Amino acid sequence: MLHIRFTGHDLARTRLSGAHPLWETVLSVRALRTRSGRGMLDGWRARTRARLPRSSRILMALCPAEGPFAEFLMRGGEDQGWNESIEAIVSTPGDRLARELSALPRLPVHAEPLAAGDPAALRELGDALRDYRCAAITPYWDRIQSRIDVERSFRLRTVARGGVELLLSTLSADTRWDAGVLEVRCPESRTVKLDGRGLVLAPSVFCGRRPVLLENRDGHGPAVLFFPTFTDFGAALHDHPCERPDALSALLGTTRAAALCGAADGTTTTELARRLGVTPATASEHAKVLREAGLITTGRVGRQAVHAITPLGVALSRRPVPASPQRVRPVP
Repeated sequence: MLHIRFTGHDLARTRLSGAHPLWETVLSVRALRTRSGRGMLDGWRARTRARLPRSSRILMALCPAEGPFAEFLMRGGEDQGWNESIEAIVSTPGDRLARELSALPRLPVHAEPLAAGDPAALRELGDALRDYRCAAITPYWDRIQSRIDVERSFRLRTVARGGVELLLSTLSADTRWDAGVLEVRCPESRTVKLDGRGLVLAPSVFCGRRPVLLENRDGHGPAVLFFPTFTDFGAALHDHPCERPDALSALLGTTRAAALCGAADGTTTTELARRLGVTPATASEHAKVLREAGLITTGRVGRQAVHAITPLGVALSRRPVPASPQRVRPVP
């Protein structure tokens, strides 16, 4: 069990992050090698493995599926862009390289120049990250960002309703908030004191079922805790997200159009029912039709079902719906 200890200053400095391309790129390397998120990520894994560049083998060596990984790969701060982040990685000090790479369970021979701080090896690492991102992240980035943005919006509403402590107490099935300590279920047992640095909570598509802590032990910036998004990313990766065309015809009607818009920033079934002025059972039925049409996804936060709009749903909701009674059949 991982124990993260907060002070009052840490609680005040805890915040939610948006999507960061470097963070998701590095976490996806680990996800590519595991079965975590099976069903949701299988399609992405198959496509990515088919076009994985040869240069990615160094990334696989630095990001084992389990246990410690090379945290210097996430040196880019949350406010830095992709190119700035790559430059930060390429300029990693030699002592940090040696320390983190020596902690890995097995380091292949081809990674030894990197461990020695060879500038050419660092440049090759930067190129490998660029190549891997083009194959594994760029084709899906809009959908990744959409899922993370919805998650962040939903969690911010939790903060508005009950503060940071309510957010921490409902973060994940693998976390528990207890009097200033966030317990995270994991194989290792250790305690991390934030000591006033605060914590960045980063929703992630690729972190796996359990939260992942980036401790930032070099003292630059706060620690970062990646936690899984509640929505089904796999549904957004199908080549043909609408497998039931008949479900789309059922969308013609103002109530379901309103339900689709209501899922734009994440909503529970109860909240959706309140917005639509219908019973929870009716709201659940509307959500089912939207989900079958590939326009929303549904996940769970605790005991609540949470619905979020997909990129296809966003595209449809931005198009004007014809009002002619000859073309629109109201839903009874």
